[in-house]
Amino acid sequence: MTVVEFALIAPVLITFIMGIVELGLMVTAQNILDNASFSASRVGKTGYSASGSTQAQTITAAVKKAASTLLDPAKITVTSLAYADYGNIGQPEPFTDKNSNGKWDAGESFTDVNGNGKWDADQGASGYGASAQIVVYTATYSWKLFTPLLGKVIGVKGVVPLKSRIVVKNEPYS
Repeated sequence: MTVVEFALIAPVLITFIMGIVELGLMVTAQNILDNASFSASRVGKTGYSASGSTQAQTITAAVKKAASTLLDPAKITVTSLAYADYGNIGQPEPFTDKNSNGKWDAGESFTDVNGNGKWDADQGASGYGASAQIVVYTATYSWKLFTPLLGKVIGVKGVVPLKSRIVVKNEPYS
């Protein structure tokens, strides 16, 4: 009788335990990604670059060092956008709305805040910013789920995108 009861409960119990372990690993991976983006921002806001390296290489090395415990550093993508002020984060470049439809249309004049020659829905300039600028670092990682059943419930095709953002103000460096 006990064997029959165990046979009925075991698959559900094992699946439940595997799901708990999987979610625990995913939360740990998110924490490591948060730490990696924090490391990137700490190096980036000082303007420091290691001897014989660019600032981008120095930041990449800091991310790899912080994330190598559980994540594959080669699969981490770190992007950064620089802004003149905190209020500009996520804001579109200003434009003249000639037809009053509330959105920018080709041919409408705009102020090219980030200097890339085209209108953008986000006025942040790509890069690590200059002295005293605001920089938003975004680290992303595609977490591959180990449990097929959990992969059908969350994520897309067994992959959950992990994302970490941190906003810092660069130190006044020269």
